[in-house]
Amino acid sequence: MNRILIVVTLILISGFDGKEPRKFNYRILQNGKPTIIVDVAMGETLQSWHSLQTKLSKLTTVVTYDRLGLGKSDTTSAPRTIDNLSIELNEFLTGNRIPGPYLLIGHSLGTSILRKYQNDHPENVLGMILIDPVHEDQFDRLMAIKSKEDQEKTIRWREKFEMTLKKGERNEAIMYHQQMAAMRDVKYPTDIPITIIGSFQVGPGATTEDRQIKKELFNQWLTQAPQVKLIATTKSGHYIQNSEPELLLDEVKLMIEKLRAEQR
Repeated sequence: MNRILIVVTLILISGFDGKEPRKFNYRILQNGKPTIIVDVAMGETLQSWHSLQTKLSKLTTVVTYDRLGLGKSDTTSAPRTIDNLSIELNEFLTGNRIPGPYLLIGHSLGTSILRKYQNDHPENVLGMILIDPVHEDQFDRLMAIKSKEDQEKTIRWREKFEMTLKKGERNEAIMYHQQMAAMRDVKYPTDIPITIIGSFQVGPGATTEDRQIKKELFNQWLTQAPQVKLIATTKSGHYIQNSEPELLLDEVKLMIEKLRAEQR
């Protein structure tokens, strides 16, 4: 049977708890089940996944979206807490009638949002693929091994960096520590397939000791949920999906096959 690929890029209205409806910009490539929902890194929009989404759509339906305050979605004055970001993801999915259950794929901040969404709506999630997620204790552990002078430099650099960002991007960035603190209460589920694709590259800005701490923290996650699969790479930095897209594409294929076999 020939598959039909439908490409729709729309800004549509969704409802939220009786409040004024808010608009989410999204792109959906329809090609069967399960439906993949992509959540991107801090401050990014769906455009950063345009090419990857097209490749993934050869396998199944793929949805990307702009979070509120970013891209072509509506602005928002709500703090960019993990709770709010999870609520808004659910608002987007239900308001635009995107049927689940879903296979969730996230990168960086997007992984935290998807983990929180799965925790809030476990019945809607079939599996998760998380690209270089940030462990909730990673910043504190890395800062602890720095000298006081280097700690102060890091804080000053981050404050200066935040001031260079556009408003929507900055609103997400300034909530980083609150977001990570909230994630300490979000545990990995043990009843769905989960793959972490992590970078352990040692390069500018990262030392061997930094990467060892990251490995230790990732291993904590593996202990928490033994079914979690870790794919480690030293060839890529944080944006693994761009420099080694085959790692993501191969894992998506495997997980889709597994999920479809279970649903037969």
